[in-house]
Amino acid sequence: MKKLLLLVTVMLMVSATQAQKWADLSDEQKISQLQDFRADNQKYLKETLKLSDDQVTDIDNVNIAFLAALDRIDRYGKDDVTKEKWAKVAVAARSSQLDVIMGADKRKKFQDYVSAKLKKAQAAQKG
Repeated sequence: MKKLLLLVTVMLMVSATQAQKWADLSDEQKISQLQDFRADNQKYLKETLKLSDDQVTDIDNVNIAFLAALDRIDRYGKDDVTKEKWAKVAVAARSSQLDVIMGADKRKKFQDYVSAKLKKAQAAQKG
């Protein structure tokens, strides 16, 4: 569960061009980083994957619901085993919904795109 929450947190908070540590940023800088990360991802979804505005809105809604589900799982789960079990269910549901919205092939391309951005950002953090 902790690894899953960490991945989601990193995915939402890391910018590939920023080497400064997240904890060192002001609230304004954090908001700016999140907005840049989201804008870059939406640009990729629209321009590269050719998704419609409705599809991008639906993806946002799926992600909001997913994060809310993870929050409830973390809050109400009795132990880490139970939390992990329910988190896997939430991940599978999110994946299925994204497959319906964008198709499995485009979802895989987007997943690879975000993974590459995160790896680049992690390398910048270390270097």
